[in-house]
Parts: sequence; structure tokens; C-alpha cells
Amino acid sequence: MKTKTTISLKNLSIYAFTLLFAAAFTLGSCNKKDDDNVDPGNTNTGTNPTPQLGSGTLVAIKTTNITSTPIGDITTTIGVGVAAFTSNGYSTLTDAGAVQLNGNTLTKNSNNSYTFTPSLTAPTGIDLGNTIVWDVAGNGDTPAFSHTVQAPFPTVGAITSSTDVSKSGYTLTVASVTNADSVYFQVGSVLKVLAGNARSCEFTSADLSSLGTGQSLIQVAPYKVSNATYGGKTFYFVNEATVSNSANITN
Repeated sequence: MKTKTTISLKNLSIYAFTLLFAAAFTLGSCNKKDDDNVDPGNTNTGTNPTPQLGSGTLVAIKTTNITSTPIGDITTTIGVGVAAFTSNGYSTLTDAGAVQLNGNTLTKNSNNSYTFTPSLTAPTGIDLGNTIVWDVAGNGDTPAFSHTVQAPFPTVGAITSSTDVSKSGYTLTVASVTNADSVYFQVGSVLKVLAGNARSCEFTSADLSSLGTGQSLIQVAPYKVSNATYGGKTFYFVNEATVSNSANITN
């Protein structure tokens, strides 16, 4: 399968999986039409819209981390969210006022990105059940709006490939993927994007040549994108599920 080039948003930091906005910013390279309309007057869902032309991207993430320990694997599932708003194609980010995901207020960072990460009082993060609701207070060029995401949340099964990763070549595999537009596969800092039905991804020795050896992370993240228009501006909403496992990289 052919991979796509990804562009990550600079200075955006979030728990566990920091490449979430690449899901939104690279879909436009596919040049596909939004075919599946939920509400033609306001909200669209479909394959590979073009978020980089919009005025904001809001991402809800269910992240599952599996850590191998001497007493067995420990699985942790956490709900997090990130958002960014722009008036110039994401060259800079703008203040959109208060932003909430399912009633939880995201923190506005110094670069005007918004993030929600777990805390001692909310160790599992945001409850991302069947309903995903974004509330934006609005500011400047960003209108106030409340949006319920109509697109289904993708699901991802457990990582089934070995946690011993050889730099001579490695295939990252998961048990299942559903409801995805595309799927991210990541070994350490090396990232590839495949079609929404992909359950495995091959990393060649050339792909992995820049990695060091030792403890690292392997991750798989399917995502689903929808969009809506408020105040004449288009906003993109990404539902993403991730599964991660600690790994050992060897030559």
C-alpha cells in the first residue's frame, strides 16, 4: 500500500500521541470528494476532506496504552482532545475563546493550540462515549458554536505483532480496524499512513535506519474525519483511536 507524507503541527504537545493533527492536515493531498453527506446544509462526513483549507480542526482521541511488566501487561485507556484554529492556513494559530470537549475545558497553550491531558483528578481523561460534543466560545474570526460529531468513532484491536522490533525490517500489525478513513502506523519516530482498512504496515530497513536501539513505542491510530460550517467557516472534526505498546528496537 502507498503511504502519504505527513506534516505535524509545530509546538503541539499532548499525552502519548503527538501527531494527531497530521491526520487532519494531510488528508487534502488525496484530492477526493466528500461523498457521504450527513446534513448537506451543515455537516459532512466522508473520505479525505481537506482540513488545511478550513478554519479549525478539533480532535477527540481514545488512546489505549499497553505496557509490558514483569507481572504481565497493563492496559490503560485515556480520553484526550486537541484543537487548533486559524485564519491563514495554520501558519499561525488564533485564540478561539474557551473550548470544551464533552464538557471538559481544554487548556489554551502559548501558541494558541488547545489540549486536554489527564491529571491526578481525572487520570483517565475525558469520557468519550457514543456522543462527541465540541463547544467553542468563539473569539475574533472564530464564531461561537456547539457541534455534535455525527461520524462514528473508529476502533482498533490489540497490537498482534512482536514488541521486538528489528531495524532490518518490521511489520506492525493489529487485530482489527473499523470505521476509519485512514490509519497511522508508527514505530518510534517513524510514521506511515495507509488506507482505512489497513491492519498491518511494513517498515523497511531504510525506514527504520534513523532509529536508535533500546526501549521505544509502537502505535496504530485509525481516524475518521467530518466537517461542519459555522459562521461561513469550515471546521474539521477528527475522531481517532490509538493503541500503543512499549517495544524494544534492535539492530
